[in-house]
Amino acid sequence: MDSLKGGGSAFLFGPRGVGKTYLCRDYIQQFPLVHKVELLNYEVYSRYLRQPDLFRKEIENKLVEEKPLLVLIDEVQKLPSLLDEVHYLIETYKNKVNFILTGSSARKLKRGGANLLAGRAWSLKLHPLTHREVKIDLEKALVHGTLPAIYLDDKFPARTLKAYVETYLKEEIFQEALVRRVEGFSRFIEIAGQMNSEPVNFTKIARGCGVSDHTVQEYYSILLDTLLVFRLDPWHHSVRKQIAQAPKFYFFDCGVLNAIRRELNVELNVQSYRYGKLFETFIVQELIRLNDYLETDYQFHYWRTNTGLEVDVVLSRGAKEPVIAIEIKSNHSPMEQDLSALRSFKSENENAILVCFSNTPEAYSLGDIMIYPWQEGIKSVLG
Repeated sequence: MDSLKGGGSAFLFGPRGVGKTYLCRDYIQQFPLVHKVELLNYEVYSRYLRQPDLFRKEIENKLVEEKPLLVLIDEVQKLPSLLDEVHYLIETYKNKVNFILTGSSARKLKRGGANLLAGRAWSLKLHPLTHREVKIDLEKALVHGTLPAIYLDDKFPARTLKAYVETYLKEEIFQEALVRRVEGFSRFIEIAGQMNSEPVNFTKIARGCGVSDHTVQEYYSILLDTLLVFRLDPWHHSVRKQIAQAPKFYFFDCGVLNAIRRELNVELNVQSYRYGKLFETFIVQELIRLNDYLETDYQFHYWRTNTGLEVDVVLSRGAKEPVIAIEIKSNHSPMEQDLSALRSFKSENENAILVCFSNTPEAYSLGDIMIYPWQEGIKSVLG
């Protein structure tokens, strides 16, 4: 929550289980006057549902004190009508009241035409744990992910992750009227898990789910809006050509991905193709999470040729900066023959910076390609 130092209001979005409520409760302890609204409490929810203006009156009553007030509304998407009252209070009582508004999805707010406060509140994201917050046990992270409660303290992570997929991905999203056919969506989730990190053909997935191409694109849009997947479009200097090619999607957490794929109890062999793909997914997750936290403003792409050469991540930030091409290798000593895609990319993008993230214990170079331990590599590009 360092982004809020100095005051201000903010939306804090993130999937269920990333610790939004815990983080906010810890953060608000430093403030002398706090008012909490927990919309998961049915009594609180139903009270404001009947009378949204009651919320404003209660806040105004607290503002008679001379102390600045911080208001925490947890799971604000459950009652979007409160945002009109929030807007009024921010405008009327400037510098006297600030808001933290948490939610697992901005989708219901957008779809319902909710008041998103027109820039009066920052939009922040919270992700699972990163290697800068805790010392990561890589194999544990690849198998069970880094959702805080599971990574730090869960004695039965596989059970909890299975329940997460069943209750959140397949039920709660449906119950919140984000999809109409739960059977098609459940099948889609399974296929999307199998397609993690691969270029997506919407038509093929649609046939597998028994729904239309448009519906599959809508399903992916749901996962994006709820921060359950990240999207990488193909890299090309022409934006039109980027749009014309197939995107890739990565799930936000390896443990959730393994639960979707029913692979939580499958032994993870460090020499296997599966290990390499999970390592790639984890590194992409770390890059995206830290890009959000550090506000480095990179756009994420991948690059692929018709012959199958592929660069896992291409980072771009403005026309005047060179792009950064990142190859992700799970072995301990990538060599020249492992990096032919980077060489090919360089032939088309001569100013590109070439790097490889791997499990090497020490950094080294192969010509103009730097091979890094993955932690050091992330620091080299994001700071």
